[in-house]
Amino acid sequence: MDQDEILEQEAEEFLNTISKNIEKIRERKMVTKLDISRQLGFMYPDHYSRMELRSNGKHFNLKHLYKLSKILNVPINKFLEE
Repeated sequence: MDQDEILEQEAEEFLNTISKNIEKIRERKMVTKLDISRQLGFMYPDHYSRMELRSNGKHFNLKHLYKLSKILNVPINKFLEE
C-alpha cells in the first residue's frame, strides 16, 4: 500500500470514528435522528441518517460538527475522540 492509500484509509477511519461518536452521544442524550435532522435544516431525515451511518460515502462537515456540538451541548472535540 502506498502513502496515498494509507492516508485515504486513515481519513475514512477518522470519519467513521466521528460518526460513531455522534451516534453514541445522540443516543445517550436520547435525541432522535429526526430531531437532529430538523435542527440541522434537512428536509429529509435520511440525509442525516446517511451521514451518521456513513452510507454512500456521506459524512459530516465542519459546519455540521459545530451545529451538532451546540444541539447536543458537548464540546466539538468529543466527536473526535477514539
